[in-house]
Amino acid sequence: MKQQRIQKQASGLEHIKQHNESTVPEGFSLAMALTDCLPILFFSISSAVLAFRFNSFLFRIGIFLVIVAGILKAGWKFTIVLVRKDLPFLNRQIRFLMPAGFSLMLIALFADRSRWSAAAVVRHITAFPSLVFFLAGAAGILLLSRFACRGNGRDARTNWKEQIINGISQLCIMLGILL
Repeated sequence: MKQQRIQKQASGLEHIKQHNESTVPEGFSLAMALTDCLPILFFSISSAVLAFRFNSFLFRIGIFLVIVAGILKAGWKFTIVLVRKDLPFLNRQIRFLMPAGFSLMLIALFADRSRWSAAAVVRHITAFPSLVFFLAGAAGILLLSRFACRGNGRDARTNWKEQIINGISQLCIMLGILL
């Protein structure tokens, strides 16, 4: 009786393992997972500069949430590639953490409005060459929102497109901030 129960449990675990392996997205590679780290790096640099210029605890908490969301999403890809296991929560959390982070950053702009100058920000954004980089970054972000509505997050080809667009967008925004 006990041996039958053990065999049944082992059979159930094997079924779960096979199901998980069959649901692991195909076409993901280590190069993809590593490439997914670039937008996180660019956003982190941009955010560090902004957090230094705009001393707001709420703004920094928002930045933290956005970076954690990006790291967890990249971690999902690393898990798929290195462990051949799909941990959906690492992918799905981005729908909650990233909007929460950006919302906190936006709220901080209003809550701590005495700590920054709208005129100085507008001057910086509209100055050449920053304007070119900000426009390119904004265009990429708009394109990414289209992917978010229509794309398949488990499709490798779609992921490559999103990563390339996100990487270029974050690089442009970073350059716009740094220049």
